[in-house]
Amino acid sequence: MTRTLYLSIINATSIFVLILCGMSVSYGQNIKVELLSGEATNYKKGTTVTSKVLSNDRIAPTDRLYLGDNAILVVSDPTNKLLVVKKKGYYTGKDLSDKASKTSESECFRYLAYIIKEIKNYEAAIKFSGNKTTNLQNYGNDFLATLPDTLRMFSYDQLKVNWMLGKNTEMVNVLMVNDKKNSILDIDVTGNQFSFNNITSYFLINKSLNLLIYERQKNGNKILIANTVILPSNLDEAKTKKEFVIEFKELDDIRLNQICQAVKWEINHYSLKALEIYKILLLDFPN
Repeated sequence: MTRTLYLSIINATSIFVLILCGMSVSYGQNIKVELLSGEATNYKKGTTVTSKVLSNDRIAPTDRLYLGDNAILVVSDPTNKLLVVKKKGYYTGKDLSDKASKTSESECFRYLAYIIKEIKNYEAAIKFSGNKTTNLQNYGNDFLATLPDTLRMFSYDQLKVNWMLGKNTEMVNVLMVNDKKNSILDIDVTGNQFSFNNITSYFLINKSLNLLIYERQKNGNKILIANTVILPSNLDEAKTKKEFVIEFKELDDIRLNQICQAVKWEINHYSLKALEIYKILLLDFPN
């Protein structure tokens, strides 16, 4: 009987500990700062200590954050659900954690998660100190041309390719490959840039264009720098833009909304459409 009672006490104690742990988990969910644009300050409860909020910070439930003017804060809970906060004011860590846990999974937030991942991949390689950029690879001695593997173009799009010549570069060869030798593609070459003049007429005859760019070095080596398959658009631009507006309506902040739309264009190989959006955003929001 004594042993049975002893075991019962142990079981009851275990259940009580589990309940306490469950209460601790439900209240003690730290959230993670995934992305911050602008200024935010963290006020630790019970102290006068304040600190600037930074990407990858862990925010405790008792912390109190102040979000400044025009700032955007993106946080995630332990289940990786995202919450976007952009209204100026105070927020506790618990408030943010609760709101993040209620966020519904949607296509636009999957794109947002993809964007955050891409940004963090670059953060490891690029660091900024004041106005000076450090830890960037020096391309001064190498030929550089950056093009996507696949590119889709609307009929009015203009493709201009710039390259950076290195001290070992003798010349650059631009080669167009297709299955019809009699088709003509008009190209302007000026200095370190070339552009297509009649891509629309070209695609009336051909289904695709394989663009190859070679660097011929002074030592005689010939190196393939870029190989891009260019295809005509398979989308109705006006219809697609309307679909994007509906798809990303949950992101009412113009910056995140437009970035998500640009990324979707880019993922679907419309890099030129994405560049248009990126350029406008950089002009409108230089910081």
